Amino acid sequence: MNATHESETGYFAAFGPTTDIDGHADRVESLPTDPASLGRIVRGLLIHNWTAQMSGITSSPDRDGMRTFGAGPTIDRIIGLDSTPLDQPRSPEERLIGYCYHFSLLHCALLRAKGIPSRTRCGFANYLADGKWTDHWVTEYWDDHEWRLNDPQIGLDQLSNDDFRDGVRAWQLCRSGQADPTDHGIGELWGWDELRGSLINDLGSLNKVEIGDWDWCELLQVDPLDKPHPTVDAHLDSVADLAGPGRSVTDLHRAFDHDQLIRPPDDVVRRASPP
Repeated sequence: MNATHESETGYFAAFGPTTDIDGHADRVESLPTDPASLGRIVRGLLIHNWTAQMSGITSSPDRDGMRTFGAGPTIDRIIGLDSTPLDQPRSPEERLIGYCYHFSLLHCALLRAKGIPSRTRCGFANYLADGKWTDHWVTEYWDDHEWRLNDPQIGLDQLSNDDFRDGVRAWQLCRSGQADPTDHGIGELWGWDELRGSLINDLGSLNKVEIGDWDWCELLQVDPLDKPHPTVDAHLDSVADLAGPGRSVTDLHRAFDHDQLIRPPDDVVRRASPP
């Protein structure tokens, strides 16, 4: 491993404010250390909101985790429903309802708790809808010599760039005309707004500030949302370039720390962090 990778993996092996689960160390200590087993544990604690709907599982305020951000608060909600050990799968009716962000974030937090360099990635998967790149979160962990993509929600390991485009790469492909913006999105939302939001979330992930939405980002409140915006998009280009292949994460961190337009405000981060 070269010096750049040593610095990068060391950074991603440690908790950030939104993955800090030291408060649950007693529950995490006995868990296995391999990514696949930790992914299975996550799937035994959470249920995706669409899966719940399709299964006829009704939500309730105590089980609705859709607006819960941060790994610590997510575990708080999970054990509030069922205080048994985390490696004991809950029935689907007893799991916290969330979405792909929660699966990825909790998986990442558990990997970091075991000293495994990992990071969430917000982007687009091509295996969720035929011919489309669907807004999705996955985990990326360091496997001796390379970053490996893992989808803890579905249980897919060894994903390739043909399967998943992180927010940075999707943005750059669409901006260069190599990909169609309207192929990227989810539900009724496709195109530039989804690309901008996923890029913002992905940049946050690369800085260990994993927030599950971009409602806080005033920079992205442009009109119309689904069209190119010269000023905003040029600003995003400059930051995305710092996260491209061969670039130093140090440069990206420096830009993120000083750019209030793309960095979640302190109050947003605090809501996703342990007290």
